[in-house]
Formats: sequence, structure tokens, C-alpha cells
Amino acid sequence: MNGKRADRSGDVYVTTRSVAVYKESMKMHTLHQEQPEDVRTPDVQTRDVQTLDVQTVASMLDVSAVQANSTREQVRDFADVALRYDCKAVFVLPCFLPYLRDYRAENGGKFLLGAPVGFPSGGTSTAMKVLEAKSELADGAEEIDMMLNVGYVLSGMYREALDDIRAVKEAVGPTTLKVIIECHYLDNDLIRRVAGMVVEGGAQWVKTGTGWTPTGATLENVALLKRTVGDAAKVKASGGVRSFETVREMHRLGVERFGVGGSARTIL
Repeated sequence: MNGKRADRSGDVYVTTRSVAVYKESMKMHTLHQEQPEDVRTPDVQTRDVQTLDVQTVASMLDVSAVQANSTREQVRDFADVALRYDCKAVFVLPCFLPYLRDYRAENGGKFLLGAPVGFPSGGTSTAMKVLEAKSELADGAEEIDMMLNVGYVLSGMYREALDDIRAVKEAVGPTTLKVIIECHYLDNDLIRRVAGMVVEGGAQWVKTGTGWTPTGATLENVALLKRTVGDAAKVKASGGVRSFETVREMHRLGVERFGVGGSARTIL
């Protein structure tokens, strides 16, 4: 893990649902504690992906232009990819949501409009995240990917991290909320704990990362996330998803959405 992690033994915030999810994941972990995390372990419920086709893959892609240097032209370019292949969603920085909304309407698009909140650090205040989420909804966002406050988690401030998720979920109401947990900075124990918090906070999805860290989604962390949340939430992989084969293997392990940038063309 990158950096020191606070001693959490005396500062653990738990709630009924997160405890249930976390305990179940730890039960599975105990069964395999003599061996490393393995995506082939029996408790991973895999899918048959032999007949996975391009159309199905496209329906699971969130094409994303959310880098600091993403331009309006790139937003239009990615929207065109989504229009051509019928991708699930296009995610853009908040400033480009009105443009994307209008471009979709002009071209008869069916893809969902998405935007990030507290991106990419997660360190903005909860109040600012709530305001940002509400602003994005007003500009047409239909899905929100919020960034977990990783600093809270690494400091053992679980109550604050959970309250942050809950506040944004309350702000967006029934709108789909995904929580980006940035697996790169978390060990397996924290990945399990945070996944339980995502469920407890009411979000529908847990997402591996921003794509801004040295490591992205891996077979190991998506399998661990799916084992942890089960049917209580869905898993989105982001960062390093660059091939059809990667999508197929991660979908086999339970991933149902993929955040991709320019690699959408390679995948499709």
C-alpha cells in the first residue's frame, strides 16, 4: 500500500448493513488466507462469456473524457463513438455537460450523460460535493461517479467517509451513484471495508479507480470487490481497460460496467 495507514483498532465505524457485507467477505478471506488472492477461487461466481459480442460490450462502456486536458472536441469525438456503437454512457467534466447534453439531443443519441463529483482527489468537502452533484443534475447528468475521500479512509475516519457518501446519495436521490474507491491506495482489507461502506451509503455501484493512478483495475481487485458486495452493488472497472479480452475476462468475474477513454475504439 502507498503510504502509512492509521491504526484502526480503536476507531472502527460500523453499521448493520456494512457489517454484514464486511463479515461475509472476511469469512471468504479466512477460507483462503493460506494462499494469495486468486481470481479462480470457488467463491467467485463467474459468467459464461464465450458468446460475448461487440454490441454487448458496447452496452457496458462508459466512454469518458475526464482528464485535465480533455477538450470540447474530444467530448464530441467520444460522443460520436457512443452514437456509432450504442455505448451505455459518456462521462465528461462538469463544465462540458451542457454541451454534451445539447450534442446528444441534436444527434438523437440514447447514451446516458455522466459526470464525476469530487474528482479526482475526493478531498473536497462534503458540502462542495453535494453542491457539485446538484449542479450536474441541473445540467442534465443522469449518472454520477463520486470520488471516495481516500484520505479519510487512510486516516481511519470511517464515519466521515461514509457520511460523505450518504450525503451525496441523498442529494442525487434515485439517480445512479457510483463510488470511486481508488484501489491503488488500499490494501485488500481496506478494499473490503470500503466496499461495505459503499453499500451502506446507498450507492448502487463501486468503481475501482479514477484511471489517474499508476495501477488501474486488475482481475484481482475486481474479483475481490465482487466477492465483497455480492448482489448488494454492481462493479465498474476503470483504469487500464484497453482490450476486448480484458473486458471479457473482467465481465466473467462480475464486472458490469467499464470506464474507458480512447481505448473504446480498440475494444470495439
